[in-house]
Amino acid sequence: MSSQTSIVYPWLRGYWGRLSRYQAQDRLPSAIMLVGSEGLGLLEFATAFAGRTFCLSAQANGLLCGECASCLLFNAGNYPDFFHLDPEEGKASIKIDAIRKLSEALALSSQYAKPRVVVINPATAMLHQAANSLLKTLEEPSENTCLILIADKVSKISATIRSRCQIITIKNIDLSEAENWLKNQGCEKAKEYLNLANHLPILAYELWQKEALVVRTEVFKDFMSLVKGQLDPLLFAGKCVGLKGFPVLTWLTSWLTDAIKCSNNPEDSWLLNPDLKDDLKVLAETLNLSNIHKLLEKLGQLINLESSQVNQQLLLEDFAIQCYSLKIK
Repeated sequence: MSSQTSIVYPWLRGYWGRLSRYQAQDRLPSAIMLVGSEGLGLLEFATAFAGRTFCLSAQANGLLCGECASCLLFNAGNYPDFFHLDPEEGKASIKIDAIRKLSEALALSSQYAKPRVVVINPATAMLHQAANSLLKTLEEPSENTCLILIADKVSKISATIRSRCQIITIKNIDLSEAENWLKNQGCEKAKEYLNLANHLPILAYELWQKEALVVRTEVFKDFMSLVKGQLDPLLFAGKCVGLKGFPVLTWLTSWLTDAIKCSNNPEDSWLLNPDLKDDLKVLAETLNLSNIHKLLEKLGQLINLESSQVNQQLLLEDFAIQCYSLKIK
């Protein structure tokens, strides 16, 4: 097992305090579901909480000491009562075999007196059979064990599993804390990158590392050319598919959403892309509100299918053709 990444980011400290109080009062649920967008740092949060659970000398602020025997084992990735399930490398799903192995391990006695912790990330990756197998574990929880499931949307998890978890939804984070954190990492355009990442700080950091503002500018120019009928839709779709690791669909959604706002002369603070305000007004004029809403609906469908096995290039081509066909002649 590799070493653990245990970080409690500043915008999650309130949630950390909540879980720490459960633990201090010996009220830790047998199953917790953390619900929030990827890019908030929920895996690091869950991992840090596992470490805190095992720590023999937790600090007053609830963080693990990092120095006791348990912390040293945990940070090295060798703590025997910690289980982390995620899709196998190169795979998109968590299969039933992984859940069965987990159930077998939990049926054995724990190695230490502390609770055992299981982190499943993302819980939405479990195939139907795997989810059903996990349900049996949730219905008959092992003694002194806490399962932490991470999901981007609670609706993607079956109702039967949801009903057996204490759900903690992470949303509306303090953006000033996220902005200060980014600045402390050396990002001078913290606000711009937060907007670019749809207010997801970890994604903003990753995009900053890739100098994504430059990429986003190029994609926006191509998108404007597309809706004006000056760029082949198949070429546009091909370029977008080639931008692995960049949230192109999120960018497209934000531009169209801002274009709607620009029809009402908004304050810059209302926009995710204030630096593109003048161009977004042109976008709103080039399309019309009815067409923009149609495109947003189409993008919503694409985003829902993004992690599926459906051919992404075909979906993007369909969207691009629709954009091209809506241009004002």
